[in-house]
Amino acid sequence: MNAYKFLTRVSDAGIITLPFNSHLYNTDVEVFIVPANRNSTEKSSFSASDFISKWRGCVKGMEHVSDEELDRIKHECLKQKYS
Repeated sequence: MNAYKFLTRVSDAGIITLPFNSHLYNTDVEVFIVPANRNSTEKSSFSASDFISKWRGCVKGMEHVSDEELDRIKHECLKQKYS
């Protein structure tokens, strides 16, 4: 079984056009629709400053703490927040 991946546009009428002449014409196919993210410079909805603000109370002044201890502190913080 061969699989093909290509970018195309769904028309206003809901028609998808294959970008090449294909042996797939007039055959049954299985189609997966995944919206394309063509704008890779789009800003994430969760920025680094959001992350720092979210975790500031748990990690401030903890530079000397081991990774395991820091994970435990984060876990405790989440338990308190969602309990």
